[in-house]
Amino acid sequence: MKKIPLIAISAFSINAFAQPVIKNGDNIPAPGLSVHVQFATTTVVGNPGTNQTWDFSSLSFTSMGTVDVIAPAASPIGSSFPSCNYALSLAGQNSYSFFQASSDKIEVLAWTISSPGYGNDYSPNPRTILKFPFNYLDSENDTWQKVGGSVNNVTVTYDGYGTLVTPTITYNNVVRVKEDYGGGGIDYQWYILNPLMAVAIFDHNFNRLYHFGATQTTGIADQNNLQMQAGIYPNPAADFVTVTNIPNGSTIKITDITGKTVYSSVITNEQTIISTTEFVNGVYFIQVESNGSFANRKLVVNK
Repeated sequence: MKKIPLIAISAFSINAFAQPVIKNGDNIPAPGLSVHVQFATTTVVGNPGTNQTWDFSSLSFTSMGTVDVIAPAASPIGSSFPSCNYALSLAGQNSYSFFQASSDKIEVLAWTISSPGYGNDYSPNPRTILKFPFNYLDSENDTWQKVGGSVNNVTVTYDGYGTLVTPTITYNNVVRVKEDYGGGGIDYQWYILNPLMAVAIFDHNFNRLYHFGATQTTGIADQNNLQMQAGIYPNPAADFVTVTNIPNGSTIKITDITGKTVYSSVITNEQTIISTTEFVNGVYFIQVESNGSFANRKLVVNK
């Protein structure tokens, strides 16, 4: 499987059938989020266009395990990618991927590597996977290069939006992105708006469709309501942050960029105020858990 990340996208839509616009990478996945990965063999990827239905419900998927979002510092090789601001780990394996999200793009720094300088280490020329803003039919040309490899080209196109159907979950208001490597090599990724990540990837090298989801009873689809409703303000925060629209009995955990927990509590009100006076300036990740569903938010403390 190639260098296709679980990346964060921020979107705006007027209604369920309006065109989603990928605006920025502010809501990159927060450490603590985990997804179950499955794959199925297929050569059928559906059509481009508006209000499409990509139905893969008849495919037979095989489990591959779990992918965890981690803080870069939590990886034993994270220090080799100092500009990285989020990373992925394939649970139970020494395999890590690193990404850099900025105001105008998200780049892959390395994909499923165990040691820097080997495999899919793109340090010489990281590959841009999204530029912001990204509208329907927009394209972006980019070059990328592995350590010790030649320069390669890719054209990334936002080629459709609609509904994605898998055997366990149906996703609405999905964005499909096409990656054309030339010579007939074309991959596709499907992104949901909440929790702002890719939930399906087609890899032409293996004719495989990868589903980054979960079972029928837990996982990404069940997180949508909580993820969309939970709010935080002010952000950036100085002395306090207010978390709103969360069910009674939810657990709130705040971690810093190293993955260290700096706050944890069970909430008894739908709105709670958390003091940040003892937090140092920097980026934090807020995770709200309620009955197996999660909401993730990025918080900036600036006093």
